[in-house]
Amino acid sequence: MVISAVSINAYAVSENIDLKNEPALFVEFFDGEKPLYGAKFDLFMIADIDEFGNYYPKAGFEKFDITTIGKNIEKWRELALTLEGYVLGEKISPVDSAVTDENGMAFFPQQSEHFVCGVYLLVGQPHTQDGLVYRAESAIVQLPMPSKENDEWNYDVTVKPKYSFEPVGEEEYITRKVLKIWNDKGFESKRPKEIEVYLFCDGKLFDTVKLSAKNNWRYTWEKLEENHRWNVAEKIPEGYTVKITKEGITFVITNTAEKGTPPPPQIPEKPDEPKLPQTGQLWWPVPVLFVIGTVFVALGVLRKRRDHEE
Repeated sequence: MVISAVSINAYAVSENIDLKNEPALFVEFFDGEKPLYGAKFDLFMIADIDEFGNYYPKAGFEKFDITTIGKNIEKWRELALTLEGYVLGEKISPVDSAVTDENGMAFFPQQSEHFVCGVYLLVGQPHTQDGLVYRAESAIVQLPMPSKENDEWNYDVTVKPKYSFEPVGEEEYITRKVLKIWNDKGFESKRPKEIEVYLFCDGKLFDTVKLSAKNNWRYTWEKLEENHRWNVAEKIPEGYTVKITKEGITFVITNTAEKGTPPPPQIPEKPDEPKLPQTGQLWWPVPVLFVIGTVFVALGVLRKRRDHEE
């Protein structure tokens, strides 16, 4: 599926985006009032944007339902989880990286010579501080964003990632599951017989499993150490888009068939029909045998009647 241009300008901003205005991204990483310093964040560009607020997915990101951008926060979070697994599985390099300073602030750009307007994925690495391990949630960031104060675009955007944490050294075992769902009614013939799913531990490949009808398109990992960040990704099947959500301890991978002409329906085989004589076969014995059979039947009836009269 190729998305040529999709509008994300769902905000009441009358002016066009100034693409010559270089944006800036600030990341505030705090635990309450305590700044978390030395935390690393990676930035991946997933779509370009034009002056009218239309965006164009970057190469490799066309297979994702990024039309959800600009709709609601929950959709952004779902997309971020999906794309996080994708960039890990495909080993995609970030366009830029930054580390929080003593004030808990990270700033982009750091390495990019020209930081352009667009849509980005922000991924935080596990961070240890004061006996705790912090894990920031991945986030989708649009640059620029509309200002809340006035009818203008804000080119200096600040984000405050959500996070979870647990004590260091208190290793406990957890379970993680993966479930495959196919959204491809009418396209079942395109469905592969099996797919590969990758499990990542703190961004590094930990295990690879194959899902198929034999295991009901699901798998369970047991005795995983709790003090780590676990993600999944899949080798995206041809002709499908992918979405990854998390429900409790289960990663749900949904593959949706791309739009197109459904394959022709399977025509059931016809039952065997009586075979007729082929061209060239002799037909003259058929009426002769019919007459002979009729004569024998008549003689049998007469003989039976004579025996009865006697």
